Amino acid sequence: MNNKQRNVYKIIEYGMLVTMDATRKQLESNIWKYLLYEISHRRHFIPILAIYFLTLPNTTAHQIGIYAGLGYLASFLFEIPSGYIADRIGHKKTLVIEKILMTLGLVAFVLANSLPLFIVGSVLMSVGFSFHSGTGSAFMHNTLTALRREKEYTKVMSKLLANVSIVSAILVALLPFTTTISIKIPLIINIVFDIMGLFVVLSLTPPPQQFAAAPEKFSNLIKTIHRAAKPGFYMIAIFIGILGGYMFGVGPFRVPYLEVLGLPIIYVGLVMSLSRVFWFLIGHNAHVLEEKIGVKRLLQWDVIIFPSLFLLTTLFTNPYIVGTIFALITGYFWGRRQIIINHFFASCITDARYKATMVSVANQIQTIFQFVVAFSIGYVMNVSYRLGFM
Repeated sequence: MNNKQRNVYKIIEYGMLVTMDATRKQLESNIWKYLLYEISHRRHFIPILAIYFLTLPNTTAHQIGIYAGLGYLASFLFEIPSGYIADRIGHKKTLVIEKILMTLGLVAFVLANSLPLFIVGSVLMSVGFSFHSGTGSAFMHNTLTALRREKEYTKVMSKLLANVSIVSAILVALLPFTTTISIKIPLIINIVFDIMGLFVVLSLTPPPQQFAAAPEKFSNLIKTIHRAAKPGFYMIAIFIGILGGYMFGVGPFRVPYLEVLGLPIIYVGLVMSLSRVFWFLIGHNAHVLEEKIGVKRLLQWDVIIFPSLFLLTTLFTNPYIVGTIFALITGYFWGRRQIIINHFFASCITDARYKATMVSVANQIQTIFQFVVAFSIGYVMNVSYRLGFM
């Protein structure tokens, strides 16, 4: 090989190294960009949405159940299909669709002057949540895998989402002040975040497509799910489905219970903000729980921790103590969630091409239990909130 050929090979090798380094930097930028995206994804106005609805002409409290119920139905119907679509067309494209749906949903809320547009907003928002469910986790897991940092998934994602929770806590705490200007201000702020989030998502760098799904008919989805599920997948999915179902199923009854105990309505936002603080603290240490305790023992602890905390809410009558316990329940639930997601990706799925689909299956199971709990526990809550939580 003469000197000229050697120089050519050196130039090619250098070019490849530069390209690899540039690609790595682009993939690493996905981490901080995803943090911004998650901030834009949070719906900080949810606590005042029903109040805003009732300020519209000819609206009633009964209609809140209509737009909320149709939103839940849309979320239920699109949960698994959205995960399948994400694995077929790409996770970045699906996140772009999610951000557009969320933005349009918010615009519908802001422009609403009656129930129909509120239904449109609720449905678009719920479908957007479905397109986010599983897709964001799969995108970031693929990114970290491409960076050869997949073992750091729990640490990276738990800390990232914990930091998002602090921003969310601040925005929720500001609700009483922003609504004094106009009840629509929190929604308009979220629209600005959504537009910024759309630009952030468009700038994401898709990781290498080694995980792209092979062509599959949607009619064969059940077979695909069965093939991708390792032994134990459904056991864990059902376990966390029951747990999550109770968490979300009793959620609407927490604020009324606190009000009955005497908590001033102005402090409800403070309770929600406090839950984000607990999320921040637990999320920043979730990887330690994963390393020191492990998923199996953590789930065993969950069997004791969650029932015990809910039981404590019935033993105290001080609304501030009960509110703090509710905040701790919520913060712990979300703070350790990425440990479960990482376990799904690492140990419960045989085919990495269907990460978003399989997480969506687990979320669908949770939604089923959520429906059952919400409707059944409501009858007990009508008798006594304390008895219902007990």
